[in-house]
Amino acid sequence: MRLRHLEIFHAVMRSGSVSGAADLLNLSQSAASKALAQAEHSLGLTLFKRVQGRLVRTREAEQLFAQTTLLFAQAENVQRLARNLKRNPEDHLRIGCLPSLGLSLLPGAVDAFRRRCPGVSVEILTNNGDALAEQVFAREVDLGICFDMPLKQGLDRIGLGQVRGVHLGPPSCPPQSGAVRLAELDMNAWIGIGGSDPLAQRIRDVCEQLQVPMPPPAIETRTYYVAAALARQGLGFALVDELTARAVAQDLPARPLEPVVAVDAVAIHASSSVRSQAFDAFVATLRKRFGAAS
Repeated sequence: MRLRHLEIFHAVMRSGSVSGAADLLNLSQSAASKALAQAEHSLGLTLFKRVQGRLVRTREAEQLFAQTTLLFAQAENVQRLARNLKRNPEDHLRIGCLPSLGLSLLPGAVDAFRRRCPGVSVEILTNNGDALAEQVFAREVDLGICFDMPLKQGLDRIGLGQVRGVHLGPPSCPPQSGAVRLAELDMNAWIGIGGSDPLAQRIRDVCEQLQVPMPPPAIETRTYYVAAALARQGLGFALVDELTARAVAQDLPARPLEPVVAVDAVAIHASSSVRSQAFDAFVATLRKRFGAAS
């Protein structure tokens, strides 16, 4: 089967008709029909049934479509990578980071970096860790600042420092000193952090080791600063990173955890990329900021 056959099949699946596929691919309808027939002949499969003038996809077509979707998504990644490589000058640094780090650590780091490298412009994007890794892989950003997580082949990490988790109680909580014992928390009141967040996963692992019951959270969010806002509203307690607590929750009672729950902060980058002087200077600045914050 030729790639063109896959292309016409994919277009028919997306549009629902041969005429729609012809429009997507800038072909005549007769050319699209012929290419689809060739695709079915080459595969030896019936991909569509003709019912009252309509195309009805078969089970085989559904299974094939799942794979062609991945194929053409990768092709789009290659095209996007080529565009990004073309427009990536040496005097421009594209930084991706977690939203919580964008509110806490990054402003001071960018200020220090700009003083050191005033001729380098900076572009900042925020996203969750998994999406940042994809953006680094596609060269949409030069580095991604996040908490450590498994990386796919083609990506590397640079350690920046360690970030500890803290307990944020509601404003009505009386001020107390000392650490909050995880084993004594009522996890029914935890404002959970969903997805594959490394800090939240580390908290779950420690609670499992301590045999602390972990019911499904009644309230769950994907960002630390939203969890802090919900705690401020009195809807429960939040377990967030210490940088977020300092940046957006100074009005809430924050206490360390016992045992200590910490994650590594890293800068992820493409393994094959040649690191610029601006890249190395910014990473050095981040390491200093993490040292000052600890």
